[in-house]
Amino acid sequence: MGEEREQISAGISPERYFLMYAYPCIRNLQHQHKLSEEDAEILEKLLFGKKTLKRDYLESCFPNAFKRIRIVAAQMNKDYWDIEVLRKYWLEEHNKFIEAGDGDYATATPSFKELCKVHKAEVIGKKDNILSVKYDGIIRKVFATLVPDVKKGDKVSVHLAFAIEKLD
Repeated sequence: MGEEREQISAGISPERYFLMYAYPCIRNLQHQHKLSEEDAEILEKLLFGKKTLKRDYLESCFPNAFKRIRIVAAQMNKDYWDIEVLRKYWLEEHNKFIEAGDGDYATATPSFKELCKVHKAEVIGKKDNILSVKYDGIIRKVFATLVPDVKKGDKVSVHLAFAIEKLD
């Protein structure tokens, strides 16, 4: 895992890493009137463009996520923008906050909660931009938009309807 962290931190900024995982939430937040259409479009352009992401802007768009990330950072005694903190949040702690009913998850349906969780999955098939992935005995289809080079047998993280990153 240490080698994987080095690859991520060498190749991606903490801001972009955060937004990769937050990206699938954009339309849900917009639907809940917690994110404007303009902000949703800006965030998508920022993720897929080469522009610098501003931390204060990301924090203003995703305040609940950063509340939780700060808790994880305090437990790790690190800055909340540290890539290791962000990685731990998304891959290990995010689901625990959902299960605990933190924030809006307190009133979310069980199926929505499950969909919002981050899962570690194996790619079992790929056709165009759609991956078939398997985790916990479940097979589902997700977009390969953020990981276009993955192939059958690779391990990926999945959030909502997207494969987010290739895992070792």
